[in-house]
Amino acid sequence: MNATMSTKWDVRVLAVAGAGMMGLAGVFLWRDLQVPHELLLAVAAVLASALALAEVPRHRPLVGPIALLLTGLSGGLWYAATKSGLLLAGLGLTVLASAVTVARTWRRTEAREDKVQAVLLWYGLTAATLAASWAFYFHFFTLGFAADDLARRLVLTLGWLAAGVGLVMYGRLRGESVIRDAGFAFIAVALGKALAYDTTHLSGTLRVACFAGAGALMLGGAWLSTPRTARSA
Repeated sequence: MNATMSTKWDVRVLAVAGAGMMGLAGVFLWRDLQVPHELLLAVAAVLASALALAEVPRHRPLVGPIALLLTGLSGGLWYAATKSGLLLAGLGLTVLASAVTVARTWRRTEAREDKVQAVLLWYGLTAATLAASWAFYFHFFTLGFAADDLARRLVLTLGWLAAGVGLVMYGRLRGESVIRDAGFAFIAVALGKALAYDTTHLSGTLRVACFAGAGALMLGGAWLSTPRTARSA
């Protein structure tokens, strides 16, 4: 067995053994110390970020981005089902881990050219951000200090739209279609909320403000995305 094969075998043995020990530690942490099971989302976020930053496997590191995407989606669904504030820590960690992974990976040309990895990275960040922003909004606004203020319902719609328009413009500027597509995902979710929820839960001035603000954001994005020569013509 040559040195290269021996090194690969050593790495695999250590990685599998280490992952097994971490898994047992998590089991006993939950069982023996009576840690709330909602904190498992934070543990999953840390493990997913470790896999993403370690770039496993080396030749095409997709395991970490997939794990982060699934963590963000499952965390959002878990919060939607239980509304437990303990899940906010895990959702926040997932957003942070996804953002760090995108920033670290996107600097390398070969990573940007891997379309599958790029989609997983950006959609993982998008899913985590949407889930976390809704959970934090619901916990601190709907159940918190703005419970009686109906204007709070504009925050998510206009915030998601602004983020989406910004990403679309940035993606066009950089020539990165995956960033633009992530922006359109934000816009689609925001418009879905506006049409399916805001039309029936807002009225009067607030409903007008919601749709006027949404229209202004998208028209502004369209104008700024138009080539300068076409705008001045």
